[in-house]
Amino acid sequence: MMTATGVNGPWAKLTRNADGTVAASLPLIDHCLDVGTAAQALLSGGAWSLWLSTAAGRPLTAQDHARLIVLAALHDLGKANRGFQARIDPHAPLIGHTGQVAALLFHSRLKTGAAATMLRHLVGAWGAHQHFAAALAHHGRPLPELRRGANLDSGSWMKHSVHWMPVGDDDPGAHVVALIDAVRARWPLAWETGEPLPDAPRFVSLFAGLVTLADWLGSDTRRFPVAGPYGRAREALREEQARDMVAARGLVPLPTPEGDFHAAVGRTPHGFQQEAAADDLGRVALIEAETGSGKTEAALWRWLELRRRGEVDGLYFALPTRAAAVQLQKRVNDVLKRVWGEGAPEAVLAVPGYLVAGDTQGQELPGYEVRWDDGEPGGTDDHRWAAERAKNFLAARVAVGTIDQALLGVLPVKHALFRAGALARSLLVVDEVHASDTYMSTLLERLLDNHLAVGGQALLLSATLGAEARARLLKTPLPPLAEAQALPYPALSGRDAPLRAAIPAARSAKHVAIETDGLIGDPDAIAARAVAAARTGASVLVIRNTVAGAVQVAQAVAARAPDLAFRLGDVPTVHHGRFAPGDRRLLDAAVETAFGKGRAARGQVLVGTQTLEQSLDIDADFLITDLAPMDVLLQRIGRLHRHMRDDRGAHAQARALILRPATRDLMAASGPRHGLGGVYPDILQLESTLRLLESRAHVTIPDDNRHLVETALHPGSITTLAATLGTAWTNHAANRSASFHAARRTAEQLALDLSMDFNLLEFTSNTEDATTRLGAATIQLPLPRPLPGPFGQPVPHLTLPPHMLPPTKTPQEVRILDDCHFQLGTSRYAYDSWGLRNAN
Repeated sequence: MMTATGVNGPWAKLTRNADGTVAASLPLIDHCLDVGTAAQALLSGGAWSLWLSTAAGRPLTAQDHARLIVLAALHDLGKANRGFQARIDPHAPLIGHTGQVAALLFHSRLKTGAAATMLRHLVGAWGAHQHFAAALAHHGRPLPELRRGANLDSGSWMKHSVHWMPVGDDDPGAHVVALIDAVRARWPLAWETGEPLPDAPRFVSLFAGLVTLADWLGSDTRRFPVAGPYGRAREALREEQARDMVAARGLVPLPTPEGDFHAAVGRTPHGFQQEAAADDLGRVALIEAETGSGKTEAALWRWLELRRRGEVDGLYFALPTRAAAVQLQKRVNDVLKRVWGEGAPEAVLAVPGYLVAGDTQGQELPGYEVRWDDGEPGGTDDHRWAAERAKNFLAARVAVGTIDQALLGVLPVKHALFRAGALARSLLVVDEVHASDTYMSTLLERLLDNHLAVGGQALLLSATLGAEARARLLKTPLPPLAEAQALPYPALSGRDAPLRAAIPAARSAKHVAIETDGLIGDPDAIAARAVAAARTGASVLVIRNTVAGAVQVAQAVAARAPDLAFRLGDVPTVHHGRFAPGDRRLLDAAVETAFGKGRAARGQVLVGTQTLEQSLDIDADFLITDLAPMDVLLQRIGRLHRHMRDDRGAHAQARALILRPATRDLMAASGPRHGLGGVYPDILQLESTLRLLESRAHVTIPDDNRHLVETALHPGSITTLAATLGTAWTNHAANRSASFHAARRTAEQLALDLSMDFNLLEFTSNTEDATTRLGAATIQLPLPRPLPGPFGQPVPHLTLPPHMLPPTKTPQEVRILDDCHFQLGTSRYAYDSWGLRNAN
């Protein structure tokens, strides 16, 4: 067997010189002991033991810990196979080390050897068949070779048996025996007589995530260098290094300081905010209250109180859009600094491409390094590690990101089990839960079920949640229409608590004048209405259902009244999701300056998409919006008069103009162009919403919220409306019902059911469609050279949504055409102050 120079036995990790020769190698035994020690540090110093005990259904014993540590240490035993060891030659075939273990265990000749016999005895005596498979799944997916029914000589692992066969004095199995002996000497308690490990499936899945994390920690070459020392000299360093790393990366609970709501949030609690921390709401709580009423602060207070009660440790704040996450991250980070002062944890911005932890901005460097603006790469101060990779986001003590990052923990995609396990210690706060479609709502239901089953807690926030969605999320019966309309608002409820009235925020009701007009297809007319209002001093917000629609109106405003158009520096622009991360940060800051609480300028028009409607703390006098379902419209209307101001002058009356097609027949006018039937496919919901708004000249917020949502969207109301409109509409209702059930079935079939035995979990399904529908299957596109960028900031890469990708899936070369255009395959794109768009 080929081994690294000066090393006895197989290697696990290598470093190479520039010419490809081996500079240093880490023996397999040493690496496995490193990973075992990392697992030990996680179990003894972190929160993993608590959540594992909850999932197991019983407290874990010291022997349970020892056995889990041993199984984690044995995660890489497959590297002893001859094919993997041959990779010391950089030109050798890429033979792996996980599924290859099945050949050692099940091949008719190999399974009688000492290595396989020892493994089978260990696994059998400890009741660890599933746990062993979980340890071998440390690269992020359960192994199909170890699925139940795969242990036959005809299995897919058969081709790997040649790499285990003894050749002369070279017996890879003997190296496995040596590894097991070394691990046994380090943790002998595991081999003493005792009860088998808990076999609850959720416990095993949680353990799989633990092993992945332990492998990442034990593979950190800054803490455990490849170059040695080796053997007993290395052992003396392992435990201290592992403890330091677990603490530095925020994987141990923080002390909970004393302090009241005012000390934490910086203001006296009002209305429902103090009530939000009640201990009778159960482990899935729901706050329903109007936009701008302080739900975010209520959520943070509940988290702090749950920490004091020892029921949670971390926090993940999940929002529907990146823009909302970017803005909220700073608010959450400010609370952390108030609560903990010096040494406060940093709130990680869990949005790919942004690299933000606390107040610090990171810079991506070659070789997967990150330089933070207060330090250099390569140091041992790695407390920001969770901010550096999307797969690590949920392991942060506190993170603010998008809901898709949490939902990836329930899809059969790589590292899903790690994501789900890392989330277990946190309060999961889901903001604006109404915004999810059927597919995402179903995934959210499964996420909540999985999260609760391992001891997690969740808090749902909404200004406009309908009774049907509430019933699904809280697992309660759907009330009839009249009863749903009469429910109190604002309200608190939970899976363990019936809905009850909450004390409203101490603020005046907001009266909004409502107008509808058939201008949705006329961007020039929309711009004219916006500019006319801005000329009288109004702050005007235009929200369109599609990016194309937003760009058209923004360009029309800039052409008609460049002095009134929202701009970044001297450049008129628009707000949507198709900007490079650096430019998005600049845009978000400009939006907050122009339309935030401290705004000074008046008479301006800001045009954007759904990125402006949720969770952003912005304020307008006049809203122009495309027609959308009632719950979405109320979110958009929530941007009107959000802040108490005494300088509105002629715009003391909040106004909203709802845009519909020029023809009143929504069925005839539906299609992807304006999002009617595309972004919002249920035309019946749109018709119901429009009819209700046409019948009212004013709405009062929050008094009308419940009535408006239920009257427009409750299934009973929709069914009645369809019956009165004729055959085309009843057919549409039937088609939408079929689509609803199909979307639920798709999500239910794809979503991980962690109550299943680990050896039955299957990650081999085609998940491209699943992640695309989740919004996570975007492509990070590095550019051959940075574009200069429309706002003076270089753009080294862009993110392409799935529908903008070239038709072929084969790799394509990117060609820069000029400072604003590039080509990918046969597709041409433009990137300028109006964002990324097709230019064919």
